[in-house]
Amino acid sequence: MSRPQPLPDRDADPGTGLAARLRPRFAQPVILVDPDDPVIGGSRCLVPVCERLAVVFGKCSAHHQRWIDDGRPDDVEAWAKTAPANRRWLQQPPKCSIETCRRSRREHGLCHSHASRWQHQGQPDLARWIADGGGPLLPAGDNCRFPDCKLAAEGEAGLCVHHRNRWIRADRPPIESWLLGCATFGQDRFDLRPLPMLMRLEIAYAIQCRVDERRSQTRPHQIRRLLRALPGGGVTSLLERSPESWMTYLGFSSERGYIERRFLLDAIGYLRDLVEGVGWDAEYPRDVWLLRRLGFPGRDTQFRFTGIAPTWLRQLTKRWARWRLSTGIAVATVGADIRAITLFAQSFPALQRGPEALTRELVEVHLAHLAERFPNPKSRTGQLSSLAGLLRVARQHQWEPRLAPQVDLFPEDYPRLVAGPPRALSEAVMAQLEHPDNLTRFADPRGRLLARILMSTGLRVGDGSRLRLDCIVRDGQGAPYLRYTNHKMRRDAFVPIDTDLAQAIAAQQQTVLAEFDDPTYLLPRPTRNPEGKMPFSAATFRGELRTWLRVSDIRDELGQPVHVSPHQWRHTFGTRLKMSGVASKASFGKIRDYALPAPQLTAHQRSVGQSWPHSARDLRRHHASCIR
Repeated sequence: MSRPQPLPDRDADPGTGLAARLRPRFAQPVILVDPDDPVIGGSRCLVPVCERLAVVFGKCSAHHQRWIDDGRPDDVEAWAKTAPANRRWLQQPPKCSIETCRRSRREHGLCHSHASRWQHQGQPDLARWIADGGGPLLPAGDNCRFPDCKLAAEGEAGLCVHHRNRWIRADRPPIESWLLGCATFGQDRFDLRPLPMLMRLEIAYAIQCRVDERRSQTRPHQIRRLLRALPGGGVTSLLERSPESWMTYLGFSSERGYIERRFLLDAIGYLRDLVEGVGWDAEYPRDVWLLRRLGFPGRDTQFRFTGIAPTWLRQLTKRWARWRLSTGIAVATVGADIRAITLFAQSFPALQRGPEALTRELVEVHLAHLAERFPNPKSRTGQLSSLAGLLRVARQHQWEPRLAPQVDLFPEDYPRLVAGPPRALSEAVMAQLEHPDNLTRFADPRGRLLARILMSTGLRVGDGSRLRLDCIVRDGQGAPYLRYTNHKMRRDAFVPIDTDLAQAIAAQQQTVLAEFDDPTYLLPRPTRNPEGKMPFSAATFRGELRTWLRVSDIRDELGQPVHVSPHQWRHTFGTRLKMSGVASKASFGKIRDYALPAPQLTAHQRSVGQSWPHSARDLRRHHASCIR
């Protein structure tokens, strides 16, 4: 999805700018749903003659209710084959019995005009009178404006008598809107007609953005309640109320109305992006950065600089953060740096006097504060590294000439890190984790396969969760290897795997291909991922791992429940290599990428500059070089 450009004139009618951004498909008061669209569409109803989306047990809501009314037959497929369509309301009304007349039937099987003529003629034999043609032809009229109606129109509304009576029973709504509702009756649709005009355009723009993002499914039935409630808000635009005010009015919370709540918040976000602008030019001057406006993933991820009161330090931190993001530093790392500088600024109000107030003595006081606040040496090291990094880069690029050159952090300022116990899991615990009976208790097949991959290869969980669909390659002897991207080192790498794991990965590949048309990842995200373009979340896997450990009742040698982090499998893998004598001289548990120098390659593997071992001796040498 391309970044939206801000509205050209903030004082102009905002509806004009929104209307110009809407494609014709979304510029209608009733937006019809394409069932093949992965965001607003979906699987069709089980009833063959029905064109609506399946929303309840494979059926549309109308046919599900009809199935209930029919006594909930057990053989749903047989019932679906005989169920009628939901378009009885649109059936052709009966016409006048006179063959040449196209008007709607009223009394005695005749239209109103022919019935009056028959009565004025003394009510002769009706059948013979109809066969004789009912007298002179009536004046020809235009066709009824109702969709697919073949009868003649009567009256100023341009409708036949049958449809005019239906329009009157509907309390004579605007004729064009009523006809549009009739034309789309029985189809899945977003009906925006009850909304104020500006709000209608805003909701349509939000639906268009959702479709372009290809992330969250947005089906009509999911936000129908929201669309019905919005007109009662007393405003004409979503931006006239704060998100908190909307949530209070609608009664939404994290437990109730989550789908509608998330859609409304996204819609407000899309509109604010238009009004406030996106990109570095628009976002950099602000003290709260929305990273999605800068092209980074995450709906609500923010960098907040408001806690840094000294203006010179806030501007320096913002410049440093922009530079760090531009050089490819992870968002989480930059966020931790900003929090560290925020803590430093809040500890010393004297910094508001200017860069000259930053002295070596003040740094030493900060060291004392950190030692008191963070007993863990690693936490203090992170805080000090962030401050040292800012000072070093500011001097290197001459961002702030007023900084005293002697103000710096030195190696002796950092706390001594005590080597902790080995993080590798014991073989008794690993035997339980690798046992097939315990693996079958892993509820999510994606998580189960990821656990097997991490235990067998020592990959980081972030690398394993983002494996590409075509992650299996084979060497000249047909041995399988797992191809992955080492995101920390920013390069592709390979690791040998056994045949059983290769078969499990191949089965997962077929499952993913059956679920998505053009997937990207071996382990696609199960939610907000209609096209299979988003990888499995490492955070989701960690939650599933905790559940699996509890369900499987994994315990250590003392009978205590075990806490396992995915990274411990990486240490365990390295320890196993070391204990087997493959890498006896290497340091404990640190694994490098696999880049194996041997000539047994396919043409594709040679084209990308990769090589493989073809003997046990080569493999042992390779493992020895891959452990730090």
